[in-house]
Amino acid sequence: MEKNTIGFGVIISLILPVIGFVIWLGINYILYLSDVTDRFGGLFQFSEKTRILTAICLNLIPFHHSKNKRWDYMLRGVGITTLGLLFCWALYYDVFNF
Repeated sequence: MEKNTIGFGVIISLILPVIGFVIWLGINYILYLSDVTDRFGGLFQFSEKTRILTAICLNLIPFHHSKNKRWDYMLRGVGITTLGLLFCWALYYDVFNF
């Protein structure tokens, strides 16, 4: 498959956040099993909102890679998909309080 296509950028930018979210779920599960507590005595875990946002931000890796390789079409695919995912995240978590 040609790497300098918009479709390849879209596929990569949809798969990478899923992998990142699964890794975050594993980290939270390990923290849950090890009974790590914060200063106030509660169980220390990352919120779902934070996990999803950091998983989406993993798209900066292929974005930077395609920028350095000058793969403009892949850069467009990654950028458009990342902006779409961030917009959906913002609407789902009601970030825009108008």
